Amino acid sequence: ARVIRSARPAAGASGGGGRLDFLALHEALEELAALDARQARIVELRFFGGLPMQGVADALGVSIKTVELDWRHARAWLTARLGET
Repeated sequence: ARVIRSARPAAGASGGGGRLDFLALHEALEELAALDARQARIVELRFFGGLPMQGVADALGVSIKTVELDWRHARAWLTARLGET
């Protein structure tokens, strides 16, 4: 059985509102990490850590442009993946 909890992610970390299925998100993040570990880490730092783009770039030692591109790709992939569940 899936546990669904109402949650408010870190500011700016999610475009949508409403309820979040943490188990589905966890599973999707694991799949994303297998495909692209940096994208998964960016999601973790933004969504759970609440870091701004520059903070993520600094933490990972990459450019802000890289973070922005990876963030867009990761969000699109997660949106598609979570829409399947």
